This record gives sequence, C-alpha cells and structure tokens, in this order.
Amino acid sequence: MKNFKDRDFLIENSDLIVLDVRYSMSDAEYGRKSYEPSHYKGAHFLDMDQDLADEVGRHGGRHPLPNTKLFEEKLRSIGLENHSRVMIYDDGDNSSAGRLWWMLKYYGLEHVYVLHGGFKMLLPEDLTSDMPEKKQGNISLTEHPDMTAPSEEIVDYAKKGSTSEKLLIDSRSGDRYKGFVEPVDHKKGHIPHAANIFFKDHFNEDQTLDLEKATKNFADIMDVDDVIFHCGSGVTACTNIMALDELGKKSRLYVGSFSDYISYEDNVVERDV
Repeated sequence: MKNFKDRDFLIENSDLIVLDVRYSMSDAEYGRKSYEPSHYKGAHFLDMDQDLADEVGRHGGRHPLPNTKLFEEKLRSIGLENHSRVMIYDDGDNSSAGRLWWMLKYYGLEHVYVLHGGFKMLLPEDLTSDMPEKKQGNISLTEHPDMTAPSEEIVDYAKKGSTSEKLLIDSRSGDRYKGFVEPVDHKKGHIPHAANIFFKDHFNEDQTLDLEKATKNFADIMDVDDVIFHCGSGVTACTNIMALDELGKKSRLYVGSFSDYISYEDNVVERDV
C-alpha cells in the first residue's frame, strides 16, 4: 500500500518524522494525556484542535484549516523540510491520522504515510515517555485549493443534485447521515443529494484497511469524474479520501463539512425520519 505502512516500515526507515495525532471528539485533552506517558520514540504530538485547525467562527465548521503561516511554523519547530518523509499514527481507529495525511498532501508534501493499525501495533520497546529532541526545519507550505470544494459549490450541489460528473459523499455513520442521531451538531440529517459511505466500513476488525472492502464500497463512484467527501467537520472524510487514493482515484474535501453547511440558516437539510 502507498499510504498505509506497517511497523516494520517504520522501524526500518529511521529518517521518518513521526507524528502522534491521537484524538477524541469527546475529550479535548485525550490526545495529549495519551501521548505524554507513552509514545513512539522521537514522535512529536500535534493536537487536532490547537494545531490542525483554526479557531471556530460563525462559519467554516468545527475544524477549519489552520492559518498557513502558523501551521508552517509549527511544522518547522518539529524539524520538517519540504523533502521530509512523515509517518502519522492515531489509535488505529483512523479517525484523525487521515486529517493530517490530507493536510500535508494539501500543503505539498509527497511522502506521507499512516501507521497501519495505529498505536496498538507498536511494541513496548518502541515506546517512551521522553520528549523528542528539538530540531528546526525550514519547510515552506504551498496550498493546493484544487483539492478542496468551497461552500458555495456545495450549496449549488444541494440545489441541483448529483450528476455523472460530480458526487458529494457524506463520510459519517448511517445513523447520523439519516438523521436518527446527532451527537455534536445542532441539526440532524444530511446535505441534499449527498450519498453516504461510512469511513469505517473499509477496515477490518483490527482496524487495518481491507482493499477488497474498499473496492466494493467505492465501486459505484469510480467512474464519477469529481468526487467530493465531507463529514461532520472535515476530519474523518480525509480517511475516505485516503482509502480511495489507495485505489488510484483522487477526490476533494469540503473542509467545513456538515457543521459549516448548517451554519447558514437558509441551507436545507434532509432527514430520513
């Protein structure tokens, strides 16, 4: 696989810059509390809310992209160069590693990987509580807006519907998509005409990617020219983008996602109940 790499790859490639992005939507301190007592030797911690997103505003969703210059400074402070090779891990639930994978691709890095199966695949001898050595990098970020879909395009799509050229896909669970439950946002349901492919459905019980499952799940969209993914706030949709990329197909991200869409009072939401 080109995006997912196993522990052996991590151990054998000592030049990798390793980034820990463990995260819980229900506990803002979970990631750091997990990282400090035990993390991969030399790994740096990046916080979803503080490092991988900007402050929440009226619009833009719950995880808008961070200020590019500030994010660049953060990456420089942990030693990143434009030629760096990066390994990212979360708990293995693929809920946050994909977000950083997508961001680094968006800003121009080529060699970005996610640890297949996540933190639990590491052995005790791989772990430490020591903080990593500080090293200054000089990475320069270049945004690639062609990898995103602006909110205006999504609103237009919601009014006109899908075509053979364009399809919007909601990456949340079926229950959230249908409007049965909504644990975070103030409205239930989904953007009109959006399809639903849950980001977790491509993975085995041990949370490793199953290419056969992914191929089956994405079978109906492989011939669509322009595929746009979203989720609740632009985090787990990136896992769908990464899985589809494994099959050789590019797609775009609606960064603000459902939480941005519903921040505009006139935008219509559909429910299956």
